[in-house]
Amino acid sequence: VIVMILIVLLSTILCLSQFHYDFSQDYRSIEGYENIALKDSWSGQCFRLCTWGLIKTENDTEFEDHRNPDESSYEYRLLSEKTDAEMWQVDQIVSSPDGKYILYVERVYLGTGVTDDDDVYFKVYSIEDGTSTTIYSGYRQFLLVDWK
Repeated sequence: VIVMILIVLLSTILCLSQFHYDFSQDYRSIEGYENIALKDSWSGQCFRLCTWGLIKTENDTEFEDHRNPDESSYEYRLLSEKTDAEMWQVDQIVSSPDGKYILYVERVYLGTGVTDDDDVYFKVYSIEDGTSTTIYSGYRQFLLVDWK
């Protein structure tokens, strides 16, 4: 009976959520991940990372827009040299407050001929160990990012 209740509860949560679930918890290895904010540019709703993907938070009026990164910036050049990211697909870059990480958003067009038909990957590059970690991803998840 308890198992059935859990299955029904989990199924309901999955059906009602507009975001995917992330049980990998890879983002927890990143220092300060709890200060990464994501924002829906249409509604203004802000989100934070959590076990089930994203959770709604208070709307942040101090949210900084990091779209169209400067190609001459240190962060842009480092990502282009050290990661396998296709830089023409990277549309946001944010440094962590401590300077140890670079948060970037990579939009991968699926090639179906439909506008905005992209898988979107939110990744963090560790400057110290040279690894990239996908902290969230989703189809057409066009969210803005900031790191407070």
